[in-house]
Amino acid sequence: MDALYKSGLEKITEGHVFYGFENQEAYLNNLISFILSGIENHQQILIIENMRYLPIVRAKIDKLISAENQSTIRLVNNYEYYLSSGDFNTHTILTHFANDLSLLKKENSSIRTWAHVEWASAQPDAQLLNEFELSADDFVLEERMLSVCAYSSKHLTSNLSVALEQSHKYVMTDDTLSISTLYSK
Repeated sequence: MDALYKSGLEKITEGHVFYGFENQEAYLNNLISFILSGIENHQQILIIENMRYLPIVRAKIDKLISAENQSTIRLVNNYEYYLSSGDFNTHTILTHFANDLSLLKKENSSIRTWAHVEWASAQPDAQLLNEFELSADDFVLEERMLSVCAYSSKHLTSNLSVALEQSHKYVMTDDTLSISTLYSK
């Protein structure tokens, strides 16, 4: 669980974070640390994760987190967000996000989100991705929440990485966190 504390993510309470991960173990440790930090801060937590990692995350949550605290965590299959209506349909993604957040907001507490973003195409449209992330950034700022967008680095081109750094205030790796030099807000 030390990976998050090396990255510095626990020091921020709101903002939009682009996390380009390389190592699965570090990724999962950062995710679980993110959840534990959310519980410590009495937040509702939305995790949008892929089918391969969901059982691993569920097992770690069951092992580390009390049943009472587990009720603050909503786990969602990222297929519903990113692929169910075609490859990376911005309207569908934002609709799912708003619906899930409205369920969490009923608890009248702050929210943090973590999304493992994926797409079906071999090469996603950098412009479309940038438009989506700029819309998400506006939402995160308006709601004053902490939101991590995690992408596997092996699927990112330099153009995609630049687009993501432009639309996120923070840039994270498996063991670092910094303010994006390309963020324009």
